[in-house]
Amino acid sequence: MVAPPTTPRSFAVDVARASAAFQDLARQMGSQFLDKQEIIRLMTVSAIAGEHMVIVGPPGTAKSAMIDMFAKLIDAKYFEYLLTRFTEPNELFGPVDISAFREGRYTRRLENMLPTAEVVFLDEIFKSNSAILNSLLHVINERKFQNGPEVVPVPLISLYAASNEVPNDENLAAMFDRFLVRVLSDNLDSYHFHELMKKGISL
Repeated sequence: MVAPPTTPRSFAVDVARASAAFQDLARQMGSQFLDKQEIIRLMTVSAIAGEHMVIVGPPGTAKSAMIDMFAKLIDAKYFEYLLTRFTEPNELFGPVDISAFREGRYTRRLENMLPTAEVVFLDEIFKSNSAILNSLLHVINERKFQNGPEVVPVPLISLYAASNEVPNDENLAAMFDRFLVRVLSDNLDSYHFHELMKKGISL
């Protein structure tokens, strides 16, 4: 049976419910991460719009913890990884399927790897090598992964990345341009540091 088209009234109700849910999510995260309200807001906007986001800031600014909590709150399948120039494709996209390889087919085992995730966090993305970045571009742009002869759809909602600095290498420009949402994450200032200390003491 074909469902009836969404009426303006029911659409408005759905939007209101979604808005309330994300406001509640923002409140929960805001209670855990001081002075990160704008980053949290942009994380939710990115997920709603299906866009990707890069967070630029020094180490120790809770980038990974925020995205991990966000994925849990929206009940999304999550994958995260710290990239280096030595990162190999199997670390993100899964190991080669040995059984298939013995039969002359080169495919990867994708279970619990990046191509099966709904929310992805890649730390130090711009320090990775060209082979990884080229594969990621296809995933980000098309939400598809080339697994041997097969093109596999990727259920990616949003990919969040982090970097200690904005890349100035022209070879990284294509990747940086894929992040429509870009935000700076600083260390806590002295006021918010004291607030954090008070909060910790009160727990």
